[in-house]
Amino acid sequence: MLKSLKALGKKLGGDRRGNVLIVSALGAASLVGAAGLGVDTAQWYLAKRQLQQATDSGALAAAMNLYRSAAFVDAAENEVDRNFPDAVNVERVVNPPQEGDYIGDNGAIEVVANVNRRLPFSSIFMSSASTIRTRSVATIVGDGEHCVISLAPDGTGVDVQGNANVILGCGVAANSPSGISVDLSGSSYLSATPISSVGGIDYSSNNIAPNTTLQAYGLPVDDPLADRNLETPTSPANCTYRNVSVNSNTTQTLYPGRYCGGLAIRGRAELEPGVYIIDGGTFSANAQAEIIGEGVTFILTGNNTATVADLQFNGGAELDLRAPTPDEDPVWHGILFYQDEMGSDTESIINGGSDMNFEGIVYMPNGDVRFNGNAGQHADCLLLIANRVNFAGESSLDNDCPSHIDDVDTTAKIIRVVE
Repeated sequence: MLKSLKALGKKLGGDRRGNVLIVSALGAASLVGAAGLGVDTAQWYLAKRQLQQATDSGALAAAMNLYRSAAFVDAAENEVDRNFPDAVNVERVVNPPQEGDYIGDNGAIEVVANVNRRLPFSSIFMSSASTIRTRSVATIVGDGEHCVISLAPDGTGVDVQGNANVILGCGVAANSPSGISVDLSGSSYLSATPISSVGGIDYSSNNIAPNTTLQAYGLPVDDPLADRNLETPTSPANCTYRNVSVNSNTTQTLYPGRYCGGLAIRGRAELEPGVYIIDGGTFSANAQAEIIGEGVTFILTGNNTATVADLQFNGGAELDLRAPTPDEDPVWHGILFYQDEMGSDTESIINGGSDMNFEGIVYMPNGDVRFNGNAGQHADCLLLIANRVNFAGESSLDNDCPSHIDDVDTTAKIIRVVE
């Protein structure tokens, strides 16, 4: 019997016919395990990606409500639930964030969420579900520099019409929430980036330059000069000059003061540095006019909106004007034209053919400005802030300004996930 068993053992030990089956069985187990882990990994990453997108959406919604001074916790939780297919636990929605680079930042919102997910393969060996956790931080960031800003609270803020050809070395922004906040119509062409608006942007592909950044239905651009609290000077209270006119083919030196009834330039006007208050009427420059001045500020004012002074610069006028530096005028530094905040019933117009060499800010928070006709204007340093802006001719404006003018914040506000 013992000999028989030994013989059988030798026979089995020498038999090679079962090796393939054993190796195949071991390989199949490994293959099934690898496939199971692969399925688990794919499902885990898919769930984490979905939860991250939901958390990002929640952080963006919360940051928007924070900006609006509205309840942000419910906004975040609702948005997370809406964007994730299964039940999710929102651990926290806090302002400011409790961790990361934005810890303590009162303008930022942190959202943390988790979900328990049983994975098909690992659940065979694990009694508890896997926990997937994501975190997002959203805040308001500045984006893009704008040298043309419309502050109008309604209607169309920036209008580029007809065959206007406008080349800007900077962006355009309109704060109106209207469906057509920026209107690019006809065969007009606007080369500017970004084009930002609180409302809609009406355009076709032929109206804008390639690679233009469009930012519609965003947050308003803050008035970059609001915190300077500029007001029309009360001194001198009485008229220094009345109905001043510089005639054609003459040269006249002008001095700061209160110019009542407007200022009409037909010849050459050389301006001494200082503040020129145009009280009523129109500040006009007719064809062949030359206006030269450094360290000057023009203030357009009047008794009411019907009498507030406006600008009328006609074709052929040559304008070489520079705003004061902080050393020259601590109050009006950087401001070239300022229209009384009460605004004007009359649009300020820069007509075709005027040659502008401006260095400064045109600030008409409640006044409208029109660049009219085949103007061919060019300004290397011009920041235009007005109620509404209309372009109907060829204009080229850049924002290559010295530091005392370029230090204002003209960025659009965008809510963005930053962590």
